[in-house]
Amino acid sequence: MTNDNALQMTPEDHQKAFTEVAFLIESFANTIDNIMGGATAPVGRIAGRSIARKLPLNLHQPTLASVLDLLAKRMQAGFQMTASATSETSSEITFGHCALRDVCALRSIETGSAVCKLFHAYFDGMVNELLHRPVKSEIITTGQVCRITTCSQ
Repeated sequence: MTNDNALQMTPEDHQKAFTEVAFLIESFANTIDNIMGGATAPVGRIAGRSIARKLPLNLHQPTLASVLDLLAKRMQAGFQMTASATSETSSEITFGHCALRDVCALRSIETGSAVCKLFHAYFDGMVNELLHRPVKSEIITTGQVCRITTCSQ
């Protein structure tokens, strides 16, 4: 049984939507970057912490590794993340596929710029909230595969 009222999206419709969303993401990141003078980390962290509080999760004795594993699974539709623990309080994360890298490519934005910095601050905020400890990430390499280090206190 088919629903005649169902929205039928073509590949062209998806591309148009992605183009519009990419434009909005770039505009948002650049506006925040301009207003904050490059110090976008607090904005991203606050947003990440806020969204993490809304996740239907109750983690008992979370570790950095368990939180990163959980987020990799929850975000797998847009990001292929692989975390490798370098110690109990730090990990290196490799981003194979990255939806924001696709945004950067479409908008001719260099990876590692305002869009990426804002996302990684947002990601830190989520990890911080779920782990209940301060977290800081640093972008190590960007390109077809990006790598960051994430450390917690």
